[in-house]
Formats: sequence, structure tokens, C-alpha cells
Amino acid sequence: MAAASLFTALTAMMMQGIAAGETFRVLSYVEAIRFPLFFAVGAACAGLLLTLTYVWGSKKPLGTALLLSYLLFAFLVVCDSDSNIFFSLGLALPLFLILRWVMASDDRLPKSRPIKFDFTLAFAIGLFICFTALLSYYAILRYRTYYATTFDLGLFAQMFEQLRRTGHAWTTMERNQLLTHFGVHCSPIYYLLLPFYMLVPRVETLLVLQAAAVGAGVFAVRAIARQLFGHSPRIVAAACLMYICNPALGQWCLWDFHENKFLPVLLLWAFYFLLRNKTAPLLLFSALVLMVKEDAAIYVCALALYHLMQRPWSWSIKKERKRILTGIAMVAMSVVWFVIAISIVRHFGNGVMVDRLRNYFLPNGDQSFMDVIKVCLFDLAYVIKECFSHEKVIFLLWVFLPFGFVPFLQKKGAAWLLLVPMLVINLMPNYGYQYALGYQYTCGSLILALLLALVTLKNLRPNLRRGILIFSVAMSILITIPILGGRFQRYSDTMRINKVRIAAVDQIMSELNDLPPEVEITATTWFGVHLYQRSNVYMFPNYHGESRPTEYLLTKPEEAEDNEALQAFILEHGYILERETAFLQVYRLISAD
Repeated sequence: MAAASLFTALTAMMMQGIAAGETFRVLSYVEAIRFPLFFAVGAACAGLLLTLTYVWGSKKPLGTALLLSYLLFAFLVVCDSDSNIFFSLGLALPLFLILRWVMASDDRLPKSRPIKFDFTLAFAIGLFICFTALLSYYAILRYRTYYATTFDLGLFAQMFEQLRRTGHAWTTMERNQLLTHFGVHCSPIYYLLLPFYMLVPRVETLLVLQAAAVGAGVFAVRAIARQLFGHSPRIVAAACLMYICNPALGQWCLWDFHENKFLPVLLLWAFYFLLRNKTAPLLLFSALVLMVKEDAAIYVCALALYHLMQRPWSWSIKKERKRILTGIAMVAMSVVWFVIAISIVRHFGNGVMVDRLRNYFLPNGDQSFMDVIKVCLFDLAYVIKECFSHEKVIFLLWVFLPFGFVPFLQKKGAAWLLLVPMLVINLMPNYGYQYALGYQYTCGSLILALLLALVTLKNLRPNLRRGILIFSVAMSILITIPILGGRFQRYSDTMRINKVRIAAVDQIMSELNDLPPEVEITATTWFGVHLYQRSNVYMFPNYHGESRPTEYLLTKPEEAEDNEALQAFILEHGYILERETAFLQVYRLISAD
């Protein structure tokens, strides 16, 4: 009762502070508190709870008030805070203790009203529509306010435009030379997306497709949860929330465009058919996962090994024989695809990017996967050191806190195979983006962690399962609010404040897009993405060689002033400033006249 009264009073004070423009992050917030009101609210809440507890003859009002008052308090706190994993852990601890007390007895929370499975479908549809609409809107707003970048929206927009015109994945932005994207990554999945782009050939189409694909995973999660928890529609609905509210999903949609964002929905449906032991659709979705990228083979392998090892082998039972043969087929598909895919990349480009694992290259080795295998086999201590650095442990907290750390309650060893891709893709490399939650490299491994969480929940006691789901959904929302809220506000404020300036830059970009096709343009990352319709656009700086002069050079004024390499490039090749509008400078080669 005292704790519920305290959090209710704190919530009232937080609302008062927000209304007055105060923030809890500075100590002057305490001096602005009206203490008589604080104690009055606390006393009133205590009296009300005492009365309700007496009338009902149970602690249900007390448990409900305690949980809701803390959640409302935490919600107001995160609305006024920045994203920080350690602060999130601090908010998680009281929630954990509250749920532990509430769930310890059946008389501390009211019984939930029963719902039907038809409601879970309507609920999933509502979540999908809201997620797709919201993230599409802000992803497009990010693009239109010039926050989007050439890496990786511009290069894919140019690639899709070339696919539409020629049928080939040509791009000049990706390596600053005319090259097919299949020389960098083997992603035939793009050909399945091409018809949608051809209907509306715009960057916005790609961003909507991406948000819709990520959001559509909620339908697969509903199907998986129904297979695992068919007796409880409430748990199915909670699983849908646990997916759609995960802090990674919104960040994926706001970070340009990548083939990896199509992994979640495909992996989830593959796992659903794995649970159903449906061979044909399982192999179909496994093939679709492989089409995303060459390294997608590791995700299919993880599913296959889980499928093979979740139960003992028994060739004498027809159903078990079917499961084993399907698992072996999935492994074979993965290996064959990986060999074919890296051969395609090597044929059209310079081979797969093994340098992401250069921290495992031996001083006198051949600097290939063989070095990595040797280190993993013979120096396990080094692998552990590389996988559990300070930054990577923080990454693991970001991944597992929204799941309530429930995967670590898994007792069956076979289920842990689902985390192997996270070890290889995210923890072993020293390339910072690989272990940053909001980037595309986490799409597959995080989904497998979600699947491990759902499988683990199936074997827990009902009250424990219920408490973990409440914790997971609550923490997902509390983590997501400061991560996405600040970005939404920034994009909206930028468009509102700079609408005229953005329109002026749009006008110049339109004129540049209308130049003859043979005209070559070099642009810094903010502007290349807005020239995707042109076939000769290059990026400065060139990360893969020396930048060569083109007829036009586009940059921001502050880049031209502060970037020494850009200044030297302008002076060396004799560029002159031809136009300057708002945050855009257009340089032109003197010789171009």
C-alpha cells in the first residue's frame, strides 16, 4: 500500500513538473515540488486502497494499483529521458520486484476477461497497420528532411531504378564505379520486390515496403504463439505485443533500406512451419530466407539444427524420419547456397567481406575463413575475450532485456542453437555496426532470440509466464519510447522549422536530376540519395579508392569548411561554387565550361 501510494504521488509530481516545464534530470526539479500536494495525493491514495481492500476482502486492488502506478510513473520518466541501457535496467528492477510480489499469489491481480482467438487476429491487424503507417511516415519524413544517407538508402534506390530500367542491379554509389550489387552481396530477394517498385518507382515505395515487411512479422508471431500456447488467446496477444513493441524494429525501419529487414518475417514463418512439421512450406521459406543474402545460410542452418536436435532421432517412426530428412535437406540447401552465393559475389566483385572478422586473422595466415576456424578451435579464450567486450555486453543487454531475459531459463540444449548466429554475426566481429541494435546486422539473430524466448515460455509455470510477458511488453515500450520519440520529434521539428529551406534545396535537386544522363555528379552522403534516378552519381568520400572529379560536386557548407579532405579535393581539381541555397552548395568544374 505504501509503495503504491508513493508511486501515485510521484506520478502526480511528475505530471506537475512536465506541465511546468521542469525535468527530473536536474535537482531544481525537487525545489519546484509542492510538498503539501505530494503528501495529500499519497495519503488519499492510501486511504482509497485501504477502503477497496476492505470492501473486496482481498489484495487485488493493492496489486493492481501498485503495478499500474509504477508503470505510469515509469512511462512519464522515459518520456523525459534519453535512451540509456543502464537507466532502463534501473527502471526494470522495481518492475521485476513488483511483478514478483504480485505474481506470487493469485489474489493480487484481478482475473482477466477471456478473449477469443478471433480477437487476436483483429489485434494483430491493428498492430500491423499502426506500425506500418507510423514507421513509414517517419522513414519518409527522414528522407525528405535530408537525414537519409547514400549508405544505405541512396545506393539501393539507384539499384532499384536500374533494375526497373535494365533488369540489372547496377549502381555507381556503392563502390564509386559502375558495378552490380551482386558483386557485393548476393540478394535475389530484390527481384521479388521489384514489381512493387515498378508500380510506384519512388524511394518512398521502398521505405513503405520495408516497414510493412517488418510489421507483417506480427502475423507469423501470432501463428507461432497459437501453436505454442493454443489454450490462451491472451498469451497470443501478449506475444504479438512483445514482437511489435521491441525497440529494434522501429530502429530498423528508420535506418535507410536493407535486404536484412526482410529476414524477420521470413524466418518467423519458416519457424512456424517447422513447429507444424510441414516440409514443403518450411523448405519454401528456408529458400526465401537464403535469397536475402549469402550469410543468411547461417540462420537456416540454425533452424535446421534445432529441428534435428530438439528430439532424439528415431528412424523407425515415419514422422520422425520426415523431420530428420527435412533438417538434413535444410543444412544441405544452406551449404550449397552459400557456396553458390560467394562464387557469384566473387565473380562480379571482390568476394565476400571477410575483413569484418579480421580480428581473427593470424599474423602469418592466409587472412581467410580458415584463420577464423583455427582461432575458434585452438584459442577459445581469445574468442571469449573478443565476444564479450564492454560494448558487446551492452548489446546483449539491449537484446535480452525486452525479452525479460527469459531465453536464459531454457533448459534444453538444442534450443540454444538458435543463438549461434548471434555469436557469429554479432559478437565475434569487431565491426561496430554488427553489434548495434538498430542496424540491419541484428535482424536475423534478434528474431532467433525471440523464437528462443517463445519456446522457453511454453515450458514455464502459468503465473511465471504471465509475469514475464507483462515485464517484457512493459520494458519493450519503456525502452522504445526514448529511442524513437526523440527521432520522431527531430524529423518533425526539422520539417516544420526548415520547410522553406528544404523546398529550395528540393528545387535544385530537381534541376540536377533533369540534366542530361551523361553528366556525372559527386555528392556527399546527404544528397546522393536524392539523385537516385541518375545513372552516374558518385559519393564523396570514396571509401574504396581515390575520388575522381566529376562535373558537379554537392556538399553542405559546413562540410566544405570543416572537412580538410573535401577542401583539398575542391582546390586540387579547380571547383568553383556555382550555387548555394540553404544547406546545399553546388560546385562545378571550371573545365566543364
